[in-house]
Amino acid sequence: MIRRRDNPDGLPYRVYERKGVRTYSVGYKLPDGRWAFSYACPAGDVAQVAELRRKAIAESALIGCGTHSTGGTEDLLDAWFAWQDGLPVSSPYRRAESTLSENRREAKNLRQAFGHMPPDAVSKTDGYAYLDACEQAGRPSKGNKEIALLQLILEYGVRIGRISTNPLAGLRKLKTTTTRRYVTDADLDLVVEVGRAAGGTRHIVAMALRTAYLCVRRSVEVRGITRDAITPEGMVWADGKSKTKAAVLIEWTPELRETITEAVQVKRQHVAGSLYIFGNMRGQRYTKGGWKAVLDDLMRDCEQLAVDRKVAFERFSLQDCRPKGVSDKLSTGQQDTQDATGHTSDRMIRQVYDRRLVKKAAAVR
Repeated sequence: MIRRRDNPDGLPYRVYERKGVRTYSVGYKLPDGRWAFSYACPAGDVAQVAELRRKAIAESALIGCGTHSTGGTEDLLDAWFAWQDGLPVSSPYRRAESTLSENRREAKNLRQAFGHMPPDAVSKTDGYAYLDACEQAGRPSKGNKEIALLQLILEYGVRIGRISTNPLAGLRKLKTTTTRRYVTDADLDLVVEVGRAAGGTRHIVAMALRTAYLCVRRSVEVRGITRDAITPEGMVWADGKSKTKAAVLIEWTPELRETITEAVQVKRQHVAGSLYIFGNMRGQRYTKGGWKAVLDDLMRDCEQLAVDRKVAFERFSLQDCRPKGVSDKLSTGQQDTQDATGHTSDRMIRQVYDRRLVKKAAAVR
């Protein structure tokens, strides 16, 4: 057990320095008595003494978060994810599991580009170089998201004392064009028709797309919905982004009841469980990759049938069905759109999900 310091020196817990006649040393002592790191320099080199002291203080912040530091940005990434995983589900600082999964994928590119650099060595120039590379690679939106994550994690580094200022504060993102896809009734009807004819996994995905539209749900909510959500009153949906938000009951309509019944009755393998409504043929929840593969097959079949019939068709995803549901509810004047989505205000509804091609209004009276 480490006792209280005889002379308070302003250093963090477990960080100790020794000022000898010829040598200055500073390091972090672990609970088992070993040194996590130790640095030394000539005692007369004032500038280097100050730099090693600063470095020791910064790296101790990461070790205090459970990360054994090598001084690189990769350690700060690890510390941020460890902090997120350690937060209670009810914490306002904790991100949704679906968001964290996406963040971990984004962090892979950040590790390759910035992981070897000390966080305080990252500059705005480095950030802009990363964004320029993403734009040249045809992925400006992804680049913006990845840099936004790095900005957030660097700000966490400021919070724990790893760095003094956020080097990417004020960085301007790439300009992007947002595609506001509106799925037509004909597109959705064709997908349902093709899915039913194909059966199996494509049938399941087609019913999921239709359910996402009817219940105005997010993709993560539809892929993870279990059979205990089916009640006599309707479908009970938990919010896929926040565990603290109230659940949403989508009451039965003949079309919704028919869709759910059809999805549950799709014949699966004999070893399949009965937990997920839109689970795969083994009854398990679809992974993101598995879902994408089946959806691609379904959309390819729809495109071919559309060519044969000489009709228009544009492929769409599970994420496009929620905007269609919101837009159709607004078009028909339904007053429960905000309750259906679970949003606390209508700002997101108007700004993100409203894809109406024509908005109707009465003349001034």
